[in-house]
Amino acid sequence: MSAAVSALILVTTRLGAQAPVPEPPAVGQRVIANGASDHTIEAAETSDSDSSSHATRNRYLLMAAGAVTAATFNQATAMPVQWKRTWYGYGARLADQAGFGVAEESLRLGLLAAMPWKGVAMECPSARRASGHGFLRRVGAAGTCGVVNTLVVRNAEGARRPNLPLIGAITGASALSLTWRPERVDAGKGQMFVLTRIGFVSGSTALKSAYTEFTAR
Repeated sequence: MSAAVSALILVTTRLGAQAPVPEPPAVGQRVIANGASDHTIEAAETSDSDSSSHATRNRYLLMAAGAVTAATFNQATAMPVQWKRTWYGYGARLADQAGFGVAEESLRLGLLAAMPWKGVAMECPSARRASGHGFLRRVGAAGTCGVVNTLVVRNAEGARRPNLPLIGAITGASALSLTWRPERVDAGKGQMFVLTRIGFVSGSTALKSAYTEFTAR
């Protein structure tokens, strides 16, 4: 249970780490619209680049904060019990959280680069229709949107595709983290740990997406 809560802490402190982000224009690319000058476009590109860098920096800072928070929670609850409540044990717990975060992010970026198409978040017409209606209807619509955006993305043509970079990264990082955790010596506990971490990380990602959609309406 402690591992599940720590996974929830780790993910919910992130700032849209899993949300597909539109790629900036290629270097030298110009899209002239409504008579805009090159100077105006260059300024806009610089602003977009600065905004993207700022968002990326904040995301990684929050990921680091999430790892520290989850490690501290696990230290307080002595989970896993094989790691004693000492500075060495705290270091092991912090390394576990950091290792999972680095593995997941590396796998996600690698899978994104390998994909022949670039995904963008699904539109949520049900959430838009629920705007202005009752609380429960808005929560339900936002929850549905959160699950869909976790599992599915759109390509440039609007076709739905599985969100392989996210799901693959969560699954791969969860399995990889078992190589240094004490549960690895017991097949049953190891499988339960991997499934628990996958379930809670995926679920908390969907919850975060749902909250973002709910507050935007």
